[in-house]
Amino acid sequence: MDAELVWKLWRRLLRDETLQKQLYEAQGATQWLQHFPNDERAILHAYASQFERVKWFVENYQFRLANSFINALETGAPLTLRALINIGLDLPTLSKAFLRQQEWFDYGPRVYGYCDSALGFLLERQELADYPQIRDLMGLERECVRLYTGLVEACDVVPGYYQRTDGARIYQSRYALSHWLRDKSLLGRSSPEETSQHILVYLPNPEARHKFTLIGPRAAHLYRCLEQPQSQDTLMQMLSSTAAAQLSGEDLELLGKLHRLNAIRMPV
Repeated sequence: MDAELVWKLWRRLLRDETLQKQLYEAQGATQWLQHFPNDERAILHAYASQFERVKWFVENYQFRLANSFINALETGAPLTLRALINIGLDLPTLSKAFLRQQEWFDYGPRVYGYCDSALGFLLERQELADYPQIRDLMGLERECVRLYTGLVEACDVVPGYYQRTDGARIYQSRYALSHWLRDKSLLGRSSPEETSQHILVYLPNPEARHKFTLIGPRAAHLYRCLEQPQSQDTLMQMLSSTAAAQLSGEDLELLGKLHRLNAIRMPV
């Protein structure tokens, strides 16, 4: 038998529920194999001859992936996970629905990528239609996840320019999520009021976990102006329609605050 084909068929068997069903229902019979190519038929015949052992491995594979769904949320979106538990959402059933949608794909060590996909899946679920605050929280924690995954490709430093760092992201919420961020025992158990907030997600230093802080609309606007590195002159032009504009004392103070939060770099 060709070793590579054996491996590919095994990986397919782990993920293909239709193929699994054929194997289990045959219970060792081989008539169902007649439509497969000869080289695949021999391999599948070997698996079919010990289908009970194959079934045990498949079920353990699926059990591990279903548990890793919870682990991915716990790692990348712990506030969302707690809120979902507090409202009594059936996470084991949802994890299997997600994995079937993904055809039982194994994310392996890419936990944050797994979490990002899981959050995207949950955001579309009808079960959460009546929980817009939790969906808003998911959006915030998705920014946290993307903060970490974005660290893989660091941006080049441009000397003499204001520019964003790789260690921060901003999220404009629909609800007052700070209510939950301050008191995590209320996650999913209270209803934050519908009022927009600008929440900065930032890493104080490369060794730290992310933190949250509220910033005002003007600070958020300054941060958004730095989607691309800007010289002081170009930044002033973006902030004012007058050619002789100067950065105000308030703007300089806000830029300094963003710098202290490791959200931007200042000109050197």
